[in-house]
Amino acid sequence: MSVRRTLLAVGAAGVAALALLGFGFTWPFVIGWSLLICAVGLLGQLMMPLEPGFDAPRIEAEPDRRPTEISRMAWALNTHTGFAGQQITRRVSEILRHRLLRQGVDPDDPTDRAHRTALIGPDLWDRLTGSGTTIIDIERALDAVDRLNPASPGEPPLAPPAPTAAEGWPSLFRRSRR
Repeated sequence: MSVRRTLLAVGAAGVAALALLGFGFTWPFVIGWSLLICAVGLLGQLMMPLEPGFDAPRIEAEPDRRPTEISRMAWALNTHTGFAGQQITRRVSEILRHRLLRQGVDPDDPTDRAHRTALIGPDLWDRLTGSGTTIIDIERALDAVDRLNPASPGEPPLAPPAPTAAEGWPSLFRRSRR
């Protein structure tokens, strides 16, 4: 606690006391509120760490126990609501963008929309770049990434075309959890 801030808290309590006396309040009321204002001013000086574990001991984690990017992306999938988090959505959309660019299709170019739709399916890119991306959209995007084989553009796709959401989509998760 600094002396300047302590004097400021006491001064604020004194000003509040004079103001309350000026309005005609009784001495017990004035003293009570002045002490409360002074206490808030003094307690406001306490330094709180920004991180809850600031003073916790540092325990070095083993290299094989550190969280990986894959585990962080898995935690970004909310199986209760069926929505996918931003981390996995960004990662999958960037991989899909890279694969589409290898095929000569710019996913953000409106003139390539028909070619993009033929390669990855209808409205998949819009679902990935918009809000409310679901786990099913991520699954469809990963299937599209598998179909866009990066080895050579002339080879046949590795998997059959993905069905649209209207046709029904087999999911990794039970329907009761969506």
